[in-house]
Amino acid sequence: MATDDDILTGPVPGPDDEPSAAERAHARTFADLIDKTLAGRTPPAMSTDDRALIEVATVIRAASGGMELPASRQRSIVEDALRQAVGGVTSSGSLATTPITSARRRRWAPWAVAGASTLVAAAAVLAMWLRAPKPPAPADGERTPTAWRSRPSDPLVGEITRAHVDEASARIDVIFADRLEGFRQVRLHRRGGRP
Repeated sequence: MATDDDILTGPVPGPDDEPSAAERAHARTFADLIDKTLAGRTPPAMSTDDRALIEVATVIRAASGGMELPASRQRSIVEDALRQAVGGVTSSGSLATTPITSARRRRWAPWAVAGASTLVAAAAVLAMWLRAPKPPAPADGERTPTAWRSRPSDPLVGEITRAHVDEASARIDVIFADRLEGFRQVRLHRRGGRP
């Protein structure tokens, strides 16, 4: 037995096929549902497919200009917009934002906000720059070993012959492991030998 939802999820009939009795019944039911919705009597319970189709039908009707607001509702919307523009209370009772009244203030307010924001940002950058930790100075007579400052890779990989050109990945791994070992030595030395 077919249900109403089978029409939407079932196979699509051909354009020249005669509508079935179930399709006609569903079309009549849906037309009644649309009429009730446009009259303001939308049923509280309906299938999700019907609800989606009704929303689409309502949007199409509104976009085509077929829906007119009553004159009292139009007047109310316009009056609320005008009240908000001058800083009054809307008919819903909410207080609208108060606009800047003086023309001089309106002209300088954005510049004042931008200037204050720039000053705050500059102060933050300056504070970060001044508070940046300085690297500790080496003690007298203590110099950084050359192997910590410069680690040549030639002794690690040796001469690269034509037969070993395609082994670049292995050479990079050896160089990386050496650099990592050097980093560990520096870190352990600076922490007094503790890991």
